[in-house]
Amino acid sequence: MKTIAALSFALLAAAELSAATIYVDNVKGNDANDGSKERPVASIEKGLTLLKRSDRLEVAPNNGKPYRRPYPGVNGKSLDVKVGGTPEQPLVLNGNGAVISGLSAVPADRWEKAGDGVYALPFWPMSNLYKHYHKQDYWLPASRIFFVDGEPAVNCLSRAEMEKTPGSFWWSRKERKLFFKLPAGKPLEALTVELPANAGFYVLADHVRIENFTVILSWNDGFDAASDPRGVLYRNCVAIDNCGQGFSCHGSSIVLYEDCVAVRCASSGSCDVHWSNSSYARCVFLNNIFEGAVAANDNSAHTYSSCLVVHNEPFEQIWQNNYSRMFFDNCVIIGNGGTIPLMFLRHGSASFRQCTLLNAGILNRGEADNRGTLAIEHSLIGNMGTALMDIPAGMEKRVMLSGNLYFGSKGFRVAGKLLSPGENPGRFDVNSRWYDGKLSGRLESELPQPVRQKNASGEMRRVGAALPESVWKNYEKYRKVKTSPAGVTFLPQQKNN
Repeated sequence: MKTIAALSFALLAAAELSAATIYVDNVKGNDANDGSKERPVASIEKGLTLLKRSDRLEVAPNNGKPYRRPYPGVNGKSLDVKVGGTPEQPLVLNGNGAVISGLSAVPADRWEKAGDGVYALPFWPMSNLYKHYHKQDYWLPASRIFFVDGEPAVNCLSRAEMEKTPGSFWWSRKERKLFFKLPAGKPLEALTVELPANAGFYVLADHVRIENFTVILSWNDGFDAASDPRGVLYRNCVAIDNCGQGFSCHGSSIVLYEDCVAVRCASSGSCDVHWSNSSYARCVFLNNIFEGAVAANDNSAHTYSSCLVVHNEPFEQIWQNNYSRMFFDNCVIIGNGGTIPLMFLRHGSASFRQCTLLNAGILNRGEADNRGTLAIEHSLIGNMGTALMDIPAGMEKRVMLSGNLYFGSKGFRVAGKLLSPGENPGRFDVNSRWYDGKLSGRLESELPQPVRQKNASGEMRRVGAALPESVWKNYEKYRKVKTSPAGVTFLPQQKNN
């Protein structure tokens, strides 16, 4: 037995020694090189082709030049990671802070003439729900993704507006085309027109660790996994201004996201589907501009631990669809007030433990035939408009509330009847109470003093979330950020709670 163990250790050590490091540098490198430290390749996609099992890819910081790829045509290309590693020695891709841009300059001969000074180009970004959203036949106004000579161009809401606005764009969902009005006196050949045409990472292999990258202006998502990879870790990865999601898991992938940020993506901050299983730890989902901020679909299962979900529009902050399962632990989730609920529930389950849930039209929106369950324990819940939550008839037995603190709402709506705070909402709520004070602190989401409550089992626990400082720092860092062909610019911050 000792001999076998020693042999196994020797084989493992030999494998570790044989693992190579491939270097990428888009300033000093050349794709004709061998990828050594002295002779780095220039592109990440070339570096990926040189990797073998359990190797390492070291990407040089941008040096003022984001990593970009040529224009591929209508369907953007992702950075597919097809080689993995082992549990003991995963394949590692370290960006060292590098920015990957999905922007590509469109060659002049790809445009077709479509009117007086107007040119058209097929454009069908992977924006999931939005590109099938029949109410709007234009690109999202808050998403600045079209550039002329390095500057963001006007994104018009109609063809008529575009034709009156030299140097502007209009995207027609119906026609699946982007239209561009030439600036006065400028031929198309004299301009550099850039738009999202390539995408971020897709992991397709087991035991892969990707860290310290920022993906901006992606034609699709930022950081994904597909098929059935196991042991995937994204760490310190940031997605900004993507046409798709910030993060997404597909198939039966199992993925962990740590200290990641999704900002102003044109779909969800995260959207996980099929039978995938994901965990998000200390992540920030901020200012994403379509779909639910964090969304789960199909039979997928997801955990959010110490995450901040805030300012995402125009729908709910949380989408729990079909038979998916979502568990939130120590998270702050803040709606946008008005009439939009904080979350959508549809079958499956949503559970919250020591969370802070604030500022929406109501806590939950679900279908009348919803067969799902909702559990909330030791959470701070308030400012939910006309009622704290709406529990359809027949769902009372599938709602479990315990040890919570409620404020700023008129009560529960159960089977259509509004129950005021003084009334007993039923057996589904145990040891919760109403609070008539005010919140303070960051985003006005914190109690002036810690509060502890007893749950249904008699345990005393803190009420509400207490996010790590690293989460708040990422919120402050990325709440005002700008992307362009030059990369990422952090705008001056105003003092904010």
